[in-house]
Amino acid sequence: MHRTAVAVTMGLALLSFLCADAHAQSILYLTKSSGFEHGAVKRDGDKLAIGEKVISDLANDNGVTIEVTKDASTINAENLKKYNLVIFYTTGDLTKPSEGDRNEPPMGPNGVQELTQWIENGGGFIGIHAATDTFMAPEGQPPTPFTQLIGGRFAGHGKQFEGIVRAVDPNHPTMQSLPKEWKVFEEWYMFSDLDTKNMHVLALLDPGPERQKQERYNVPAYPIIWCKTLGKGRIYYNGLGHNDEVWNDPLFQASIVDAAQWALGDTAAEADPNYDKVVPKDVPAAEAPAPAEQK
Repeated sequence: MHRTAVAVTMGLALLSFLCADAHAQSILYLTKSSGFEHGAVKRDGDKLAIGEKVISDLANDNGVTIEVTKDASTINAENLKKYNLVIFYTTGDLTKPSEGDRNEPPMGPNGVQELTQWIENGGGFIGIHAATDTFMAPEGQPPTPFTQLIGGRFAGHGKQFEGIVRAVDPNHPTMQSLPKEWKVFEEWYMFSDLDTKNMHVLALLDPGPERQKQERYNVPAYPIIWCKTLGKGRIYYNGLGHNDEVWNDPLFQASIVDAAQWALGDTAAEADPNYDKVVPKDVPAAEAPAPAEQK
């Protein structure tokens, strides 16, 4: 699909999303980094970072209320009543102060519990890239409530490379703007503690030839975009969003619009667990590293 066509498609989808009931929609976008701060949400003074600006522009330019903040204390039961959708691009223990001199107020001790209850009661939640690097348990310990909520835990990454995002449910409402195979140069997270019993996998990351270059990626294709429901609410996670080029890509922007529509309940849930049906168990033989004597 040509980028012009993608842009038009994204615009129409966004218009539908925003005009359906714009006065009733309100978004809270949290970008607090208690640990490492990604460039996508690192501000230059008061200027929004690219990962903040793209989403806020999609909302503001079309009349949807959005609050972009690094104040994690906004995640509390009373304040959450003002929003229909919460988006996280966060890192670390959000109840702790941010590193350095960043003034990013921490979340209260009951923040995760109150966020979970809000979702159960019908709220929509989107996590982007580093959101799985948030509230992580120490290695070897059981997953935290937040990891269980979002569906997986960041487990490291290697050098950036061009991977293949393969849609396993291309007809899902959140996947309408993405091709069945999408080559993207990114920082590819790997995950542990995946919620395999409840997640609906939308797309896999296929490392392709990178299996022969980086041993850590010599694995079967694994979930990189997924969703699930919790009570009356909906949860979506997209592992992309590290590089500026990705944020500027009309395909990625359109996928976030689709995800917002879905999380807000404007499209069908279609979130039955499917992990065991769509995730391969073995590395493709043709892409496995050659035996040592042949290298």
